Amino acid sequence: MLLAMTPTIGIQMFMIAGTWLFLTKIVKWDFSLIAGLGWTWTSNVFTMIPLYYLFYITGQIMLGNWGDISGFEQFSQMVGQINSNPDLTFWEKTSMWMVNLFKGWGVPMFLGSVPWAILSSWLGYKLAYNYVVRHRAKRLARMSERSQRKAHSKTTV
Repeated sequence: MLLAMTPTIGIQMFMIAGTWLFLTKIVKWDFSLIAGLGWTWTSNVFTMIPLYYLFYITGQIMLGNWGDISGFEQFSQMVGQINSNPDLTFWEKTSMWMVNLFKGWGVPMFLGSVPWAILSSWLGYKLAYNYVVRHRAKRLARMSERSQRKAHSKTTV
């Protein structure tokens, strides 16, 4: 979730793969590649513009630029101009994204993504942890029930 809530849609899965390699091979931590990839899908091409706008506004507020907060329509137009040009190749669009990210709205957007990344990471961890604990408890209960039935069937035979 930490990487999912950053303005890096399009390269997040590569970043997760790199993180997985680093953490499992170098640091020797247990890191689920599948879970990491799954969490990055919470931000995607359908949620990108609202998320980027949220990051941008949060960053502008954090920077104290109260008078420089653009409206959603202006923000989505900036994003749409890049994505809607059919003459641009993938790499040209990526290049334009990077230029616009860092020139115009990148600093507030990256800064504004930090609190959301931290909050969503914590929330994602808690949700995943609680799910795993409940799943393991249910599995243990089922296994215990099966072994009791087997033991009961052996004593009645």
